[in-house]
Amino acid sequence: MEYNTYMKNRHLEHPEDAILNEGRAGLYNILDFFEAQGSKVTVKYDGAPAIVWGINPENNKFFVGTKSVFNKVRVKINYNHNDIEVNHGDKPAVASILHMCFEKLPRIKGVYQCDFIGYGGAHTYKPNTITYRFLPTPLHPRHDIVVAAHTTYEGDTLKDMCASFGFYDVSRDEYDLNRAKTDPFSQEETKFIDTSARFKSRNYRLGLYIAAARVAAKWVTFPTEEKGKQLKQYINSYIRLGQPLDAARLAKETKFDKSFFQLYNFIIEIKNMIVEGIEPTDQMVECYLKYDPQSPNNNVECDHEGYVVSNEYGTYKLINREQFSHANFNSDKWDK
Repeated sequence: MEYNTYMKNRHLEHPEDAILNEGRAGLYNILDFFEAQGSKVTVKYDGAPAIVWGINPENNKFFVGTKSVFNKVRVKINYNHNDIEVNHGDKPAVASILHMCFEKLPRIKGVYQCDFIGYGGAHTYKPNTITYRFLPTPLHPRHDIVVAAHTTYEGDTLKDMCASFGFYDVSRDEYDLNRAKTDPFSQEETKFIDTSARFKSRNYRLGLYIAAARVAAKWVTFPTEEKGKQLKQYINSYIRLGQPLDAARLAKETKFDKSFFQLYNFIIEIKNMIVEGIEPTDQMVECYLKYDPQSPNNNVECDHEGYVVSNEYGTYKLINREQFSHANFNSDKWDK
């Protein structure tokens, strides 16, 4: 089952932040989200930049771009290499990737989004914070680019498109099959990483924890929208410094209800229980926060950054923030 987000895939929220953004209503919605059956789940790859591409339904032209194709004011959509230079020439790293994507991404009907992982033929890739090592051999040398595609858009105009999380196997696309008759290597120019995942189990305690959160909420004071923004800044500062989200300390510093922060941490516990029951389809990928092939004893292996889960109650990113958000906050970003 597909679930539309009715929004552009510009920024996904952490489920625990629902009570910062929407207060009590946010809590009830996120608990319904946790309880929902039949959710769709995909692996969240740590690629960069995000690439949006496809056929613009407004003029039937092929384009590539970043999330700026959805800008409200200055829309940056690229129908040719000159457009890329005009729109992104001030960022050579982005422009270079877009030039390659314009040549190598399949010209298929629809609009899609992927994360750029790197140029083809290597064992390892470090597009952002995480290093990925593909086993048992390097990706096929015919692959010019490697991407993790995860989102499909539908609609008559770009500004009104709805996002659904998932991406089909383009190697079976009619366009590529026709092209392959004259160019047998055309389907291998772009490597689409399998981003699918599944729920392998469901912790028997999950229902008890969700029920407990509903009961506890009756005695919790929730913030206004403006106060929620302030509290989010405090919480992010703790994560940035790698400090535990101590409810008593946060309450003292923010002068806000201690039980609210306890509930926040409780939602994180529920989220982590759900993540423990998810596994990626592709088991031949190793992930590292630190990777040095010359000093393997110093390597720091990790799980995937997290997962994106969608159902009728919304779409959220389920991430181990203590590990990955802290690393992201303090890493040298890919385009610096």
